[in-house]
Amino acid sequence: MSFLKKLFGSDSPKREEPKVLIELRSPSCPINAIVEQDNQVAYFYLWGDEDSDFGVKACWIRNLDEAPIDTDLKQLEEGIPPMLSKAYCKFPEGQTPLQINDLEIVWFEEGDGAALMEKGQVITIIPSWAGINGFSGYTRDSVGEGEYGWELKSSNALLERVEKAKEYWQLWDQKINPFQIIQPQLLQQYENNLGNSDQYFAIDGNEWPPRGLFLKKGEVKDVFVTVGLSLLPMPTVEMYNEHPHETNRIELGLLLNAGLPQEELNLIGSWISGQASIPWKRISWFGNGHTVTFNVLSNTKMTSVVLVKHLTNLPDIELDDYRGSQVNILWMVPITENERIYIMDNGFEPFHEKLDRIGSEIFNIYRNEIDLN
Repeated sequence: MSFLKKLFGSDSPKREEPKVLIELRSPSCPINAIVEQDNQVAYFYLWGDEDSDFGVKACWIRNLDEAPIDTDLKQLEEGIPPMLSKAYCKFPEGQTPLQINDLEIVWFEEGDGAALMEKGQVITIIPSWAGINGFSGYTRDSVGEGEYGWELKSSNALLERVEKAKEYWQLWDQKINPFQIIQPQLLQQYENNLGNSDQYFAIDGNEWPPRGLFLKKGEVKDVFVTVGLSLLPMPTVEMYNEHPHETNRIELGLLLNAGLPQEELNLIGSWISGQASIPWKRISWFGNGHTVTFNVLSNTKMTSVVLVKHLTNLPDIELDDYRGSQVNILWMVPITENERIYIMDNGFEPFHEKLDRIGSEIFNIYRNEIDLN
């Protein structure tokens, strides 16, 4: 069954069976970008996997027949893909059908938004915030703020973003790819601040994107830090942050008191590698004060970690910006279930103060629970 039919229902007798012209999987998120067209209308879709919360985002591309004066509510009720009404059409008489060989899909670097290009020109964009408050996306051949797509003006800042994304994906086809460039730089910055690493692990399972894990075993502290997460900005950050370039690229770190057996360090390393892909797999993001389940060791009360950007006893490692974004290390501080609930109920700031007061105990996975009164 076609994606149009899944979204809008069965076809009316006057409509041909919609055809998929082009489809492309997001490089980092569980989303497909799809262009479908029947004999009257063409649409661009971002279609999240069934086990994700992404859903379906749909944006009108063009009418292939004369535009109706008003939206045909009866067709909508019958689940027929709607044509854009005449008042919002740049070409109310209709346009020629899209041709497969003219089309190209470009994913944003976050992997949660995409643009459709025709003969090298952007004609439709579905950003991450589409599907909210009646906004479907931007499309070149509409006028004003139409029911199924807003006008894509030449001044739209997303056009430059699409070009930069296209350039970025092309970098991965070069002889020396972005990971090969950034990996030694990050490792050097870690070693300058933490000391030479004892072990380095590939944590990508031989799948793209490449990622690694730095481990420094010290006399006092053992430290893990990821390598390469920051190559991809996290999805959906711009929906929650006014300045996404300050928070959308991260590495993850964990500092613990030295002395854990190698077997437990291996378990923790494997767990960190599993968390590294969560923002993209879940089409979400990690930020200061977020919590993550920590179900690795059975002999501790610590059942979660809270992600912390700054804390008096944590290393303050300043990493180089990447592609115009600040790169932050989020330190994973183990916490108990009661402490996690406290954060959920009271916010992170009051708990942040309590964490600061216990000093170096933040590195002790066998510490007593913080007094939450």
